[in-house]
Order: sequence, then structure tokens, then C-alpha cells
Amino acid sequence: MLMFLKKIMLVLTLTFIAHIGAASGQDIQNIPESNGDKRIFYLGEIVVEGKAETITKVATVDSVDKEKIELTTSLNVSDAINTAPGVTISVGTKNEKNINIRGFSQRYISVFYDGIPISIPNDGYVDTGKLPTGNISKIVITKGISSVLYGPNTMGGVVNIVSIKPENTFEGDFKVGISEHNMWNANVNLGSMVDKFYVTMNGGYLDSEGFGLPENFDSTVNEDGGKRENSDIDQKSGSFKIGFLPTQGHEYAFGVNFVNSEWGLPPHTTDDNPRYWRFTDWKKTTYYLIGNTEITEKLLLKTRFFRDEYYNVLDSYDDTTFTTQDEKSSWHSTYDDNSNGISAVICTDYLKKNSISFSFHFNEDIHKEQDDYGSTWERYETDTYSYGIEDDIKLTESISVLLGASYDIHDPRYANGGALRDDEHALNPQAGISWDVAEDMTLHFSVGRKTRFPTMLELYSGLLGRNLPNHSLKEEKAVNYELGTDKYLPGNTNVGFTLFYSDIDDLIVKKRVAPKTDQYQNIGEARYKGLEFSFKSDYFRQHNAELHYTFLEAEDRSSDRTSDHLEERPKHKLYVSDLFKIYDWLSFFAKLEWNSKRYYEDPDTSQWLTLGGFTTVDAKAIGKLTEFMNIEAGAKNIFDKEYEFASGYPREGRTFFVQLQGKF
Repeated sequence: MLMFLKKIMLVLTLTFIAHIGAASGQDIQNIPESNGDKRIFYLGEIVVEGKAETITKVATVDSVDKEKIELTTSLNVSDAINTAPGVTISVGTKNEKNINIRGFSQRYISVFYDGIPISIPNDGYVDTGKLPTGNISKIVITKGISSVLYGPNTMGGVVNIVSIKPENTFEGDFKVGISEHNMWNANVNLGSMVDKFYVTMNGGYLDSEGFGLPENFDSTVNEDGGKRENSDIDQKSGSFKIGFLPTQGHEYAFGVNFVNSEWGLPPHTTDDNPRYWRFTDWKKTTYYLIGNTEITEKLLLKTRFFRDEYYNVLDSYDDTTFTTQDEKSSWHSTYDDNSNGISAVICTDYLKKNSISFSFHFNEDIHKEQDDYGSTWERYETDTYSYGIEDDIKLTESISVLLGASYDIHDPRYANGGALRDDEHALNPQAGISWDVAEDMTLHFSVGRKTRFPTMLELYSGLLGRNLPNHSLKEEKAVNYELGTDKYLPGNTNVGFTLFYSDIDDLIVKKRVAPKTDQYQNIGEARYKGLEFSFKSDYFRQHNAELHYTFLEAEDRSSDRTSDHLEERPKHKLYVSDLFKIYDWLSFFAKLEWNSKRYYEDPDTSQWLTLGGFTTVDAKAIGKLTEFMNIEAGAKNIFDKEYEFASGYPREGRTFFVQLQGKF
């Protein structure tokens, strides 16, 4: 804790020194205008602004906009939303960044792109660390009882990535950066809106030889320090969207978004039998057609048609040369998945003081896999349906009530010729109330039941002989409670405080059923409770400050538990940032993040151990070259702190970077 306080004091001292240097008394305005981009593709939002406003009050909804993404130099979605309250990230054995919201790991969180679900059919995950931020206008994070209009499997929350939309006849922006260990990143957006049509295009590139470890890292049997072994990445991304606004109240758009990546999986630093794994191919492509149709002044129809494709090849090699696959431990695993779906939401204001929405969602998930060269291809199919209703009731000028429910159906269709279980059905009711206590203060309370259906991996996968399939798995259940308040203060200051509680039953967990053989079973119970505090203000001249703190108590309540702890869930997280506008051509930004210790279970001894807490500080200077262009220089993990999200997998040390960005 002493070292943590020292680092806070150092950051404050640096800011104070810069403040003294700017004490000439100039009237400071804004940082480079390119950071204030507000080109939001509202068609990509599911909860329509103005049609379901109280959902932002009965449940916590945080938004990370393009300005904050640029300010925090977040190149991927995981890093961007890690700056929001209640969110933590972890990086495990596959070098994938997984998000955690109020204790719920990523398999309980639905991820959308412009309202299109993009989770991988087999295991429900999508690596948000491989989703670039170059074409994003904002990321909306809904916690607690997310709207039933999002569809099924939103037990732990929702992340909706909203793309950009052009506003002018011709416009664009670009970004190119370089950092240590020969990492290059570039991104360009082009867009045009002419009369009733608009079009936008994006291209991105990321190439890195790997990330560097802290200088004080001690060499191990599988890692000698310096550049992290097998941590390189080569990634290309792009998107295209064309839209049509035939008349007032009508808008339609077709879009394509893709990511094509290849990267290495760093080995465990001390394991006697390390993995030599690489994703030699990883592709995610989403096609969608979205429409808003204003049938009458009081009746709106939102429709979505989509196809989401996922293809990857994970190779296991014999040794560090990554050239041969002759050993029994080596293989060539291929996934070829796709999801096809449709959703429709009807919103009406016909009833006085009521805004009622009806929703329908259908997803067809198909998973195909080949375990090795020459192996037989396996195929699995599942359909999911969801019917929802939500009523936003304005009781008085200051009190609103939100009532909703969804009825979800999970229908396995094909299991590689094997036995199929019966359909699973889940009814998920929820309710919330919002009270404007005063003009500048709001209270809200909500409670709701949420479920998650088992994935195809949990139901059918043998995991290369290490798992016994379980066709009888049922849905997991959670009851989420939330009580919160928002208070606005002078000086454009906002303070928020939220208490949350989740009771989870029938968790799907791995159970050892035979030597070296596990099985997924509905035997887990857990409880998450905690609080969030947030503070945002630009009250102090030349400063724009943000602070948020999250306390989480995550408890394993399963009957056969070996401990009350749950892995990868720090009890405390603190985030502090400050944008210091020194001159109209120079700004300074710094952010500090503190995570407390994390528990993990040693796979060899089954003992519960801890990973130490850590503090990281990022800082950069922003210089305005012209009205439309600026340059940035700074460092991430500026104090070169050594830390891990998972035992044996150290993360990045101090990394210097330079970036040029502009708009036209």
C-alpha cells in the first residue's frame, strides 16, 4: 500500500509541475478537436434513445465514447471498457483478453456489434482484445438487469459496440503509431453523406513482434526476459457500411465488419511441459442489414438480419521452433462456425404515459470442428428463440417504472449424429423504478431474473478425450439487484454510487468424474455483491478528472467447494485519470489503475494461492500540430511494474509509444 501511495503522489507531483509551467494565466480551451468526434451510428443501438429512457436509470449504463477511447490510447475493446466502473480484465493461457463485469466472467456477458450478437457459437466467448476500436463511436456497457430487448443470454450484462456514421459530404480520420518491440498500428476512416445516402469505410492494421517484460523480470526455464516469448501478433481489420434514409422516420443500412488475425500464445514461464501453441488463423466476419421503420408517429419497427462467421486454426507444435508437429502432444485444430439470425423490436406510445416494446430474436448457431489433420469433421447445431415485452411507465413527472419479461427457448438441433436433449425454456421477469428526487439527483432500484443456456462445448465437447459430454445440462440462473443514485454538482461534476447483489444458481462447473476426465455439471452456486463509486468533473480550471472505485465480494457457495474464493476477481479496483490542458496546443493525460490481489487454484496441488495486487500508470503528452492534426508521445506502465492476471503469464512492462492522428 505504501508503494501504491508513493506512485499516486508521483503522478500528482508531475501534474503539479506541469501546472506551474502553465501558470502564465492563459485562458485554455480544448484539446485537439479530433478527440471530440460524435459521429454515432444510432441505428446500431438496441435500446432506442427517447423510446426507453428509464432503462438508463433503473440499471447502470456506462458509455465509453470515441473521445475517451482516443484519450486512453485503447487499441482494442477490452482495454477501452476496462476504463469503466465495475469492469476488470484478465489474460489467460490463450493470450485472449476476457472481460469481467461485477463478478460475471465473459461467458455470461453478451457482446454486440451495432446490435448484432457476435459471440462464438461453440463456447460463447469472443476475444474482445482482438476487436479494434478504429471504427467505433462508442461502447455501451449495461450492467444488472439489461433490457429484455437485447435478447437471451444476458445474465452478466451487455456490451454493445456502436460504429461511426458520417455527417458531411466527405470526411475522414486517420491514426498511425509505433511503440517498442517494433509494433506498428494504423487506422483510417472515410465517410460521406450525400442527400439520402451515406457510406463509411474503415481499414486497420496491427503488427507487433511481441510485448516486452519489465526489466526486473527474473529469467525462468521458459522465459529469459526482454521480449515475451511467442507474443507476436499480425492483424488486419476493416468495415464497410452503406445507409439509406428515404424519408423522415425511416433508415436502413447494410454493413460488413471483419477481423483477420494471427498470434502466438506465450508459454507458462515455469511449466515443465510448456505449450507451443499459435493461432495461425483467426477470422471474424459479420454481415448485417438493419432497418428502422416509423409505421406511424407512435409505432416504430426495428429489424435486424445478420450472419456472423468465425474461423480459426489453433496449432500445437513440438518445440520453440514452431515448425514441426510430429509429437503426440501436437495437433492442428480447426473451428468453422457461423450464426444466422433475425430480430425485430416494435415500440409504441399509443397508451398515455406508456412506452411499450415487443421483441423477437432468433439465432441459428452452427459449429464445425476438426481435431487434427485428416480427422473427421464434427457438426453441431442449436437454435435459440426469445420473446420479450417491456413497458416504460411514467407514473408522475418524477417517478418512472420499468416492467419487462422475456421467454427464452434453447433448442438443440443436431449433435454430430448423437443424442439430443429436450428444449430448455426460461422465463425472465424484471422490474425497476426511477425517482427524480430533485432536479439534479436521481435514485433507482431494480431486480430481475437472468439466465444463460449451456454452450455446445459444455454440452457435447470431449476436449480431446479430457471431458465427458453432458447432454442434460440446464440453464444457469441469476437474480440481480441494484440500488443506485446519480447526483449532479456545480462545475459540470457528476457523482454516482451503486450497490449491487447477484445470487447465482445451477452454475455450470467442471467436475472430476474419472482419472484425467472431467464433466460439466450444474452444481455451482455463487454470490456477487459490492458497490461502485464514480466521480467525473472539470470543475478545476484546465483539468478534466475522473475517478471510480469498485468493491466486489465474489463468493463460491457450492456445496462441494474447496474454498469460498473465485478465480480472477479482484476485490478492489481503483481508476484515476486527469486530462490537464496546459496550452491550446499542449495537453497532458495520465491514468492510474490499481487492482488488489486475485485468487487462483493451483491445478497440480488444488491449493488456493494469490496473485499480488498491482498498480499501473500510463501517461502521455498531446501536441496540436494544426487545427486538424495532433501528435502524442507517452508510455504505458510507466513505472515498469511486474504483474500477472494468471499465474505464470506475466504482462507488459514499460512501453514507450508515439502516435500521429488527424481528421479531414
